[in-house]
Amino acid sequence: MAGKTRRLTVVEYVNTSVLAFGLAAMSTSLGQIILPLRVLDLVPETLKNTYLGILTFIGMAAAMAVQPLVGWLSDKTTLSWGRRRPYIAVGSVLATVLMAGIGIASNFVWLVVASVLVQLCANMAQTPYDAIVKDRVPQSQRGQVSSIRAIAGAAGAVMLLVATGFLMDRHEVRERDIWLWLSLALPAIVMALTTLWTVFAVEDEWVPATPKGADAAKRPPEPKTPKRVYMLLGAAFSFTLAGGILQTYTLFFLKDVVKIDNPASGVGILGIAVGITIIVTLYPAGLLSDKFGRRTLLFVSAALGSGGSLLFLLAQSLTHVVLIGIILGVAVGIFMAAGRALITDMVSENRAAQQMGLANFALIGGLAVSKLGGGAVDFLNGFSDNLGYYTLLVVCAGAFLMGAFFINLLNPQPVAEAAATSSDDAGGDE
Repeated sequence: MAGKTRRLTVVEYVNTSVLAFGLAAMSTSLGQIILPLRVLDLVPETLKNTYLGILTFIGMAAAMAVQPLVGWLSDKTTLSWGRRRPYIAVGSVLATVLMAGIGIASNFVWLVVASVLVQLCANMAQTPYDAIVKDRVPQSQRGQVSSIRAIAGAAGAVMLLVATGFLMDRHEVRERDIWLWLSLALPAIVMALTTLWTVFAVEDEWVPATPKGADAAKRPPEPKTPKRVYMLLGAAFSFTLAGGILQTYTLFFLKDVVKIDNPASGVGILGIAVGITIIVTLYPAGLLSDKFGRRTLLFVSAALGSGGSLLFLLAQSLTHVVLIGIILGVAVGIFMAAGRALITDMVSENRAAQQMGLANFALIGGLAVSKLGGGAVDFLNGFSDNLGYYTLLVVCAGAFLMGAFFINLLNPQPVAEAAATSSDDAGGDE
């Protein structure tokens, strides 16, 4: 824990953030380009959205299931190599190897199996990696580290989307050609390289075996999961539910409500505007959350997100949508920086990975539930034109406010003071 009493160097910031690039590169290129086109290879054209929804939901469910379990195991691990690096290394290696299964799959069932295995292994690496921030980063710098990691993830997502999109544009549907294999190899190589960097460059404390005799009497009791963590899980679920709704149904909203002739191009323009806004927002949001506290920034995020969602009710052109998207990009950027930093502050030292896994469970759960709103939209649209979309936007605005409600239930102490109190409650872990 000595490393947590000094400021991190620039090199340590980079070392702590680099795996975020690889994880985002793999998940985004798979989720937005490779898997949809592989679904198109294997199922009827008229059912492609149904099958893609099934595949996406099952993958998210697998990710939700594995993270708390791996976190619990990581916290209990006492290997001389560390308690985080073994899971990062094994999970990443397996994920990269199993990527080949996505290319080999000859029917939808095998594609689901291959995809789920890749996501299980990638998420085996995710939770211990998240816990390293709690282990190694001083509390006063976690906002900055969280924002830099988010920037690295955004960069990995954008770069691999462009690269795999270029390759898969040349892929022949219903063929396992060289372009498919290159598209699978690229994120796998990036994941492998960033894992090697992380495993060898980031320190991982060794936790000795449970002491016996007189030493055991001095060992503090393992703390229970604080109630504030469950409030934080509620906030995480609410924020990502709102974000998932906006992300999932944007194309159909542009087509049916705003009446844009080329909604796919509109989504692309909107995505560029929102992505740039998020990246520009992340680092200032991290600095401000370190200075003024996470809760204050998250209230701002909720207000901007809720207001932006309701403004969509008035949108009549792509220009309106892009301007509103910029507001929402600021909200998302603030949440990504301040929210992740707050999660890191709140989890206990002795159970950091397990509680990080629970937080990721809630984050992914919000995204997963957001995918289930399509049926309600279609049902309500049957009563009145676009009623389903308008209802979903109101739900989205309410989800942002619900996130703020859960944040308000957290201890209103300043962040540094709250973190110190948390340490005392945990039996002097820090």
